[in-house]
Amino acid sequence: MKFLKHTISLLSLVVFSFTMFTSCEDENESGVTLVGLEAKFVKEIDSKTISFINVSNEATSYAWNLGDGTTSTFTNPVHRYDNGTYTVSLTAFNDKGQSSTYEETIVIDGCNDEVDENTDPANGDLNWTFLNESTFDAFGNIGGAVVANPVLDAVNSSCNVQVYEKTNGCETWSGVGVELATPLDFSTITNKTFKMKVLAQTQITDVTLRLEFMPFPNVNPFQERIASITQVGEWQELSFDFTNVASGTFKSVIIYFERNAPCDGDIYYFDDLTQE
Repeated sequence: MKFLKHTISLLSLVVFSFTMFTSCEDENESGVTLVGLEAKFVKEIDSKTISFINVSNEATSYAWNLGDGTTSTFTNPVHRYDNGTYTVSLTAFNDKGQSSTYEETIVIDGCNDEVDENTDPANGDLNWTFLNESTFDAFGNIGGAVVANPVLDAVNSSCNVQVYEKTNGCETWSGVGVELATPLDFSTITNKTFKMKVLAQTQITDVTLRLEFMPFPNVNPFQERIASITQVGEWQELSFDFTNVASGTFKSVIIYFERNAPCDGDIYYFDDLTQE
């Protein structure tokens, strides 16, 4: 009787051990038992570029679907996305041909890269987007540089813009300007309205767009138009209408914020100066 009880106990232990062993194994979608194989990734995001870091277990090869129609067999792919929502999946294979799949949904909501720019009237209408960080030069001791867009909104979600900082103690006549490679010839051009996106950080103000014959001091004849910022903390598009200018050539483009006002540290941004 003791022998029988001992035998039953041994059988129970074997059955229990086998159950525990099989319960620790995984099955993929097809029902095939996987021993240790698991697909998994983590990611590092830099703006709209994602570095995928493969942390799969017991895998020898990989198939990625990056969610935007792009695939990869790299172990750790790096991919740049446009704004949108994407489902990324990684399928990991072992040397037995078995597979495991892991997927994750990612949302990209960053700036939009500038795709074109024209800063020379000889090539057609102006389209100044700061694609190549071709900045307007600051004068009168203000700050001016191409920087990352501080506010991404429906009016302007581009990556690069120019900052215009009325640094404390700057000259009241300060501004930013650029000399065009080819003059704007108003006797031949068709589109004489200019638009520009602007952002006021702290206060509303007037913005002056001035077209000069040549850079200072040979500025005459010149034409200028004024438009007003009406909101703070978000982008708006201003329009400067020169359609009543029948003739004249202008090689210098000047932009003023708070023209002839004291400099007290106010900050503005502008972008997408276009000729329409």
